[in-house]
Amino acid sequence: MKKHSFAVGSWLCAAIVALALACQTDVYPPIDESKHIIAVDPPDPKVVVFVIDGPRYSDSFGDSLHVHVDEIWNQLRPLGTLCSNFRNLGWTLTIPGHATMLTGVWQYLNNDGLERPQEPTLFEYYRQAKGAPAADAVLVGGKSKLAACAYSNHPAYGAAFGALVDVDNVSDFETYDAVITRLQSDHPHLMMASFSQVDQKGHSGVWADYVDQIEIVDSLAVLTWNYLQSDPVYAGQTYLFITADHGRHDDQHGGFQNHGDACAGCQHVIFLALGPDIRVDYDVTTLYTQRDVCTTVGELLDIATPYADGFTMEEIFEPVSTGVGD
Repeated sequence: MKKHSFAVGSWLCAAIVALALACQTDVYPPIDESKHIIAVDPPDPKVVVFVIDGPRYSDSFGDSLHVHVDEIWNQLRPLGTLCSNFRNLGWTLTIPGHATMLTGVWQYLNNDGLERPQEPTLFEYYRQAKGAPAADAVLVGGKSKLAACAYSNHPAYGAAFGALVDVDNVSDFETYDAVITRLQSDHPHLMMASFSQVDQKGHSGVWADYVDQIEIVDSLAVLTWNYLQSDPVYAGQTYLFITADHGRHDDQHGGFQNHGDACAGCQHVIFLALGPDIRVDYDVTTLYTQRDVCTTVGELLDIATPYADGFTMEEIFEPVSTGVGD
């Protein structure tokens, strides 16, 4: 098993930076929420969070030619909003990254799937608020350890409100098949789908295999969006967030083979939003972080996320004036 490199001093710097950013309200959150609201038009909104495990930003959205993500870049990006300053400011590892997005709290968990978060996940918030069955909140993934993210240890939530889990150590093609099968059979309102082979191929140290896998998942992301637009249950009512749990070391900190510290390569991750009321062909350059995924999804599904520390990603939506201060 590959060991992730870990730099304690680097994490201390990251913590200081994160604290400083949290204290600068003119930077994070980025806009005056008294003047904007989110207008969610679909009568029955649904959300799919499409996670690509471990692509380096410079090898994907940050590449000026977008060689390895040309389908997302040319077919999907013009339809939605790119957040080009989206960050993982916590532990840049698989389980912590996924769990942070699901809870809205920085998670410092064992990366082998041996710990569950203490704060509730989106799956729990959604099922408890809506009285929904497990099949309405689904976790699909290509690493079996991701099952640790299906629910938390919080006493007011927990297993009774956890996700339906469909995870195993499988290829990205098999993960895609599982995603489509679940969408067709269960029509969940909430899904996190995690595609794991980019990370695995990156750890192999073989550059060609790593970038080839990015290109494969690039195609699968487009196929997923196209399916959502073809299914009458999802068409026009579904938000797709394409993101990552972490990046990989930049060349100054060891290169693409590993990840796990606070270098820019590990912290800078992709984020593209598509769906109703999402700004079209738009680029948000203000800082957002993985904690904001939970809060934003909660807003879209009209559920409270009281333990989350993130902010709603207001800038990705078409602004609607409240008339205050206009």
